[in-house]
Amino acid sequence: MNENNAEYLQNTLKYLGFGESLSEQLKEAIKKQLPEFSLNFNIVQYTTNAKDKPELANALSYVLDFSKSRETDMYFFNKYHVSLEKPGLDNKLEQTFYINKGKGVTVKESYNLLSGRAVNKDVILKSGEKANLWLKLNFSEHTPEKGYSVNSYGENYGFNLKQTVDKFNILDMEKPGFKDQLLKSLERGNLHEVSFMKNGKEAAGFVAANPQYKTLDFYDKDLSLVYSKAVDLREPFVKATQPNEVNVSVVEEASEEAKMGRAR
Repeated sequence: MNENNAEYLQNTLKYLGFGESLSEQLKEAIKKQLPEFSLNFNIVQYTTNAKDKPELANALSYVLDFSKSRETDMYFFNKYHVSLEKPGLDNKLEQTFYINKGKGVTVKESYNLLSGRAVNKDVILKSGEKANLWLKLNFSEHTPEKGYSVNSYGENYGFNLKQTVDKFNILDMEKPGFKDQLLKSLERGNLHEVSFMKNGKEAAGFVAANPQYKTLDFYDKDLSLVYSKAVDLREPFVKATQPNEVNVSVVEEASEEAKMGRAR
């Protein structure tokens, strides 16, 4: 067994949010020197406002696909397939995410995407260029082969998260580290707990990034959507003319060598 390769894969799983629980299974699978293998991973994710309500838990099931190089003894983590079971819904939401050189959508980001929120990622375009994009699943377009289509919003689309956050009267922004933490959380697609001013009164709830409409989505404590125009602005805001949406094709995040050995 290639120890360096095994350690690299273990670190990749940890970075992507799978933790260390699969380490021994991974080693045992590599020792068998199979051309390809899969590992299963299951977690429960609670909605932000229901951490103490087991009946509202979201069940996530992952199948991680690995393949062996045709030329060496190295293995590659190619992709994972995730299914989300939400309480009260009969149908599962499923999607496959590809991994490129140990980078890709994390476990938490996959949950956020399947929950309908946008995630900010550095990706490689089909042209080979690197780009920073907001990605969001389009639940109205689906094929059995590719799953849900992905809408992407780049820099030219006109959404600036920092400027948008500064636009609204969100409280505690002056606290050290609060704004940086909020921005990073929103980039990962999280619902972030905040207090904000609504019609001149303080309100507690949650906020999420909405790059498609170049705004933020606000929710109350029960996760009911708050009309954004009811949220007070920090200062007078003049809406600038923004360019239209640009369709950006994102390359599937898998290296060429990984594609050669990937299970079909």
